[in-house]
Amino acid sequence: MDALRANLTEKKDLSEIELAWGRKDADDSMKERRVLESLQPSVNLVKLAIRSYGGTSFPNWLGDSSFSNIKVMGLSGFSNCWSLPPVGQLPALKELYISNMKCVMSIGAEFYGVNGTSLIQPFRCLEKLQFIEMPEWEEWLPSPGRGQCPDFPRLEELVLQKCPKLRGNLPDHLPCLKKLQVYHCWVLHERATRSRWIPWSLIVNTESLRQSLQDLEITGCPGLSSLLETESLSSFSVLEIQIFSRTDCLQPHLSSRLQNLTLRNCGSLLSFPRNGLPTTLNSLYILECRRLEFLSHEMMAKLTSLRDLCLIDSCDSLRSFPLGVFPKLSSLDIWGSKNLESLSIGEGADHENVTHLDSLSINDCPNLVSFPHGGLPTPNLARFTVYGCENLKLLPDRIHTLTALRDLEMFGLPNVESFAEGGLPPNLQSFQISGCEKLRPSMEYWGSQRLVSLRTFDISKSEDVLETVLKEQLLPTTLHTLRISGMKSLKSLEGKGLQHLTSLQQLQIYECDSLKFLPKEGLPASLSCLGIYTCPSLMKRCQEKTGEEWSKIAHIPCIHIGDQVIIN
Repeated sequence: MDALRANLTEKKDLSEIELAWGRKDADDSMKERRVLESLQPSVNLVKLAIRSYGGTSFPNWLGDSSFSNIKVMGLSGFSNCWSLPPVGQLPALKELYISNMKCVMSIGAEFYGVNGTSLIQPFRCLEKLQFIEMPEWEEWLPSPGRGQCPDFPRLEELVLQKCPKLRGNLPDHLPCLKKLQVYHCWVLHERATRSRWIPWSLIVNTESLRQSLQDLEITGCPGLSSLLETESLSSFSVLEIQIFSRTDCLQPHLSSRLQNLTLRNCGSLLSFPRNGLPTTLNSLYILECRRLEFLSHEMMAKLTSLRDLCLIDSCDSLRSFPLGVFPKLSSLDIWGSKNLESLSIGEGADHENVTHLDSLSINDCPNLVSFPHGGLPTPNLARFTVYGCENLKLLPDRIHTLTALRDLEMFGLPNVESFAEGGLPPNLQSFQISGCEKLRPSMEYWGSQRLVSLRTFDISKSEDVLETVLKEQLLPTTLHTLRISGMKSLKSLEGKGLQHLTSLQQLQIYECDSLKFLPKEGLPASLSCLGIYTCPSLMKRCQEKTGEEWSKIAHIPCIHIGDQVIIN
C-alpha cells in the first residue's frame, strides 16, 4: 500500500529512484515483486538503481522499451532471481552495472529482450557493461536470430570481475570495444565438457579489436593469454597483466602505442623483451614480480617519455637504482626491494635528467644505506618519503638545498640520528616523523624558526624527539596543525613548546595510553579544534566540567573526546 500511494508513475519530473531492500524486509518474494511492480516510475526516468531485491521474477515495466530516457541502470544483490530482466530493449541505455546476482547461471535471450523472431537490435546505445561478483554464472549466450549483427554494436567498455565459473561464449563481435577488464575469472576460456562452450580466444573476432582495443587489464585469467599476441592487437595504450604463470607473458614486440604498463604478481616472469619497452611508455608499474630482472641501462635510457615508475616487491636482483638514467622521470616509488643498497645518479648519466623528479618514495628497503654522494640534485623535488629502512643512518646530504620540497615523511628509521649539516628544507609545508627513536633534533640542525611555510607537523612513536620539540620550542610559530600519536609511555605534554605556537588551529592526540597531563601553561589560545582519541587517562581527565584538565581546554570552540563532541 505504501508503494501504491507513492504514485511514482505520475511524478513526471522524477529523473533518478534508488530502490533498496533491507535484510529484514527480504522475507516474502511475492510481496517484494508486488512492491516493485507498484513502484513503477515515470517513463521520464534517466537513472535507475535496484539493490537487494528478493523476488523471483520481475514486473513487466522493468526493461520495457517505453522507458526511452533511461541511460544508466544498476542492478545488484538479487538473491532469488535465476535470470536477468529484459533490459536489452531500452533504447537510450548507455551504462549497465550488474553485481552480486547469486543464482544467475545463464544469460541469454531474456537479457536481450527478444523472443527469437524479433528483428530489433538489442543494446543499441550501450557503451559500458559491468558484471561483478556473479558466483554461479556459467554461460553467456548470444542474442537469438541476430545473424552477423553484433549484440553490442557500440560497447566501449566491458568489465568482468569475480565470475569464477564463467567459461566461454562471450560476445564474439565487439567492433567499438576500447577497454576490457577481466579480474579473477579463473576458468574463463578454458575448454569445457559441453560442446557449445569453446574458448573465446578461438571465436573472438580479433580483427574487430585491432583498431579499437586500447586498454586491456587481465588479473587471474590464464585463459586470456592469446589476447597478448600483439600481432593482432597493436593499438594498446594501457596494458595490465596480473597473476600470470607464463614466463613469456610479455611478447617480443609490445604495442608501439603503449603508454601505461602494469605487471602484477607474475611470479615466473624473468625478463623484459630483448628489444626493451616501447619508447611511448608514460608509466610503468611492477608489483610482486620478484624474479624479474630490471631493465638494462640501455633499455632505461630509451624510455624518453617515462614519467611514473613504481616497483613494489619486485626485481630482487636490483642493488643500486640509477636515478639519472631516465630522461623525464617525475615520480619514483620503490617499495619492498630486499637487496637495494643505494640510490645513485648512474654511471655516465646526466644530472639534468634528475631535474624532472617531483616525487620520491623509498619504503621497506632494509638494506638501503646510502643516497647519491653530495646529495640529491633534484631541484624540483616536492615530496620525499623514506619508510622502513632500518639500516639507513643518514638522509641525503645537503637536504636543505631542496627548496622545492613541500612534504617530508620519515617513518621507521630507527638508526637515523640527525639531518645532514644545513638543517631542514626551508619551504616545507608538511613534516611527518614516526619510529625514529635515535633522531636528535636541535635548533642548529632543524633550523625550525626558518620554516615559515610549515603548516602541519605529525609525530608518532618517537617520544624523545617529541620531548625535545616541546622543551626547546623547535616548531615555528606559523604551525597550523599538530598531530601526536603512538607515544605509549608519554605521561605529560609539559613544556613551552605548545604555548608559543600562536597560529595553531588543530591539535590531535591519538593512542597515548599513559598520557595524563596537558601543559601547566595551558594550550594556545588560537586553537579552534582539539581531538583526543584512544588516550584513556587523558580522555577521563578532560571530561567536560568535571575533569581535572578541563579548565585548560574549556576555551577551545570544538573538542572531540573519543566519540563525544563538545561545542563551546
